[in-house]
Amino acid sequence: MTTIKISVRNKQDANLLYRMLKRISFVDNVEKAESNENEINTGQFSELSKLIEAMAGQNLFKNISDPITWQQNLRNEWE
Repeated sequence: MTTIKISVRNKQDANLLYRMLKRISFVDNVEKAESNENEINTGQFSELSKLIEAMAGQNLFKNISDPITWQQNLRNEWE
């Protein structure tokens, strides 16, 4: 037997997937567990989103007078 764990974004999609899996003949068992809404998602996307939100409104690139030259210099560092 092999077990697969699946995370779904919302209850509606979870219910649909649950019903579909229950009807498949080779699926032995389907268990449904709801996560706590206060639980923190530690995925990369979630972490990046938090960082971007934290930096919103801050003018991070205000010291760059010529963006094109700045980018070219960054690229040249890798050559």
